[in-house]
Amino acid sequence: MLSRLALFPLLGAAALVSASVGACGEDASKDGTTGGESGAGGNSQAVGSCSYTNAFSKGTECKLYSGSAWTAETAKDDCAVPAPGATGTFSDGATCDLASTLGTCLVDPGDGLAYTLAFEGSDAAGCEGAKMGCEVFAKGSFTPSAICGGSAGSGGSSSSGGGFGTDPFVQPYQVCKEPLAGEPAGKSAGGKVCTWTLISGATEEGRRYDDYASCDDVLTQRPYYGSTPAGSTAANDPRLADSSYMAEVEWSRAQVRATACICCHSSESAPSGAAQWNADDTKGIWLDGISDSGIAIMAGLADSSAFGTFSPAENNGFDRATTGVPTTDVVRMQKLFLGEWKRRGFTDADAKKLEAFGGPLVDQQKYIPTACKNGEGVSGGKVTWSGGPARYVYILEEGSANPTVPPNLDEPTGTIWLADVPTKGAPFASGLTYGELTGDMKQRLPASGKPAALTPGKTYYLTVLRDIALPLARCLFQAK
Repeated sequence: MLSRLALFPLLGAAALVSASVGACGEDASKDGTTGGESGAGGNSQAVGSCSYTNAFSKGTECKLYSGSAWTAETAKDDCAVPAPGATGTFSDGATCDLASTLGTCLVDPGDGLAYTLAFEGSDAAGCEGAKMGCEVFAKGSFTPSAICGGSAGSGGSSSSGGGFGTDPFVQPYQVCKEPLAGEPAGKSAGGKVCTWTLISGATEEGRRYDDYASCDDVLTQRPYYGSTPAGSTAANDPRLADSSYMAEVEWSRAQVRATACICCHSSESAPSGAAQWNADDTKGIWLDGISDSGIAIMAGLADSSAFGTFSPAENNGFDRATTGVPTTDVVRMQKLFLGEWKRRGFTDADAKKLEAFGGPLVDQQKYIPTACKNGEGVSGGKVTWSGGPARYVYILEEGSANPTVPPNLDEPTGTIWLADVPTKGAPFASGLTYGELTGDMKQRLPASGKPAALTPGKTYYLTVLRDIALPLARCLFQAK
């Protein structure tokens, strides 16, 4: 029964990658090799290809060096580290040898170093994630394979003109507003309604989140793409005549509408329509639009704590520590979704097989850093990393938890120095002086004063992020 669960991480899906890597591919030919001049893995002008395992998706990818400025030597150098955390195997051939692929992703930065990415896969459940990985993260042009001919081209598209992976992650901030006309006074000082702008945030119960917070900013914090619902409600469904059950459905829908979930799961508020399930659905039962894996998350059967959570006291009483959606009544919300889980034919045994949900965020939490290479670390007071400009730099004690997402997982105990840039600030380059700020950088930790001096010979942990959830460096170094 568990095989029915198409577990599809909300953060980047199977295709969450850095800006230089996408999750793309094409059909395989009969011999299992992608080919054809414009195919996923074939280009007669390519100087070679690089196969590797993506450190985030854990899938096999292939990078075809098709731009006019590539040489065999520069392509081999790139293949040594084709993506953060990956080591590639270079081939002189102009094809990618993959069993089956999801589509092509042509990335052309305009400097002659164009390349095509192929992402191995045979499950259509990964098609929408592949499209997002290509268009949002790699900023490329996606052409779906036959496997993805339906999923990639229908049911909406990725958000355009901004959003996660395109605009910098907007750090959480709280806004206090006067209540809308006709609504009761707020519970905060002066009768105002105070709401955190974050994907795990919620406004006051009985109100609608997007009336009191910015969905545009929330959309920078999670990937969004419109997509068709997992199912729909039949007109003769007997549940529609069960007034007690329908009252619970309506209560849960109102709860969702008070949370930032509405920014993606709303026919009224989302940029290109609701992402699968629709909390504005008043004609059917909105739970029917949720996939099986989504039901497991909502019920708290699959651990989704990797996405971060506020305490109920600072989130208008809404708790997301257990259920996938914030709620003011965890027991009541769980009861509704556990009932739906069993109605779909799943058992307690199925629930025990579920893994923690969150894709790359879970991987980041579990990541075990190894020794820095290629000069990365802090030496002579200089902080060095590879992979390009960054928005966040951490120096942590060895053994500290891996930093991930706000509001509760981005400042782990053991952080010695954390510096970042504001949302509209320019990223900074490798070669920083430890403890000093340059350009738009701001120091977050320590809250005041200089960070503690590093002890020569002692091992520390360096984490550098292109943006939230997009690591450039994660390694252990000895201070020199």
